Amino acid sequence: MITYTHCDDQGLLVGLEKGDEGAFTAIYKRYWKPMYFLACKRIQQEEEAREIIQEVFYTLWSKRAILKIDNLQGYLASMVRYAVYRALSKEKRKKEYLLKERSKETNTIPIDIDNKQLLDLLNNYTEKLPEKYRIVFLHHKLLDEPIESVAHKMGISPRTAEGYVARVMSLIRTYYQKVSVLIIVLSEVFLKK
Repeated sequence: MITYTHCDDQGLLVGLEKGDEGAFTAIYKRYWKPMYFLACKRIQQEEEAREIIQEVFYTLWSKRAILKIDNLQGYLASMVRYAVYRALSKEKRKKEYLLKERSKETNTIPIDIDNKQLLDLLNNYTEKLPEKYRIVFLHHKLLDEPIESVAHKMGISPRTAEGYVARVMSLIRTYYQKVSVLIIVLSEVFLKK
């Protein structure tokens, strides 16, 4: 039986490719801690980092016969980085899904805001917009002027005016979503008290 404790990475890789558990154990002992610290630094959750490292070493063992590795440490570091990226991406998708679900719940809750308050909110929000955007939006959406008429008064093309309105509507939707999430969070905090 070969002892791999003083063997270099190339010798460990030869043993790993042959399916020698001693080579794998030596690789694990040599690189577990540095790879764990790399994962922790990127993901900042110890338990998740442990799981990622276990998965990396499991993959290394299970695919040992087909892997072509020149630099063992670099290869393991790359595996860890990609595993962390996948974990972060999965977490981000999970958060986005939960936000969408909460947003759907808020859309079903009736909010009593009279028209004057709504207009005040819109006016306050549109005050922060560039002047042309604000004027086109207010005249077209709030005063019901045709887009061509507003564009003519502003000296811009109707297509540009439509672009301004679309951009403002997009910003308002984003703003509304942020506000609705804030309302949900605040209502949950106050309901728990």
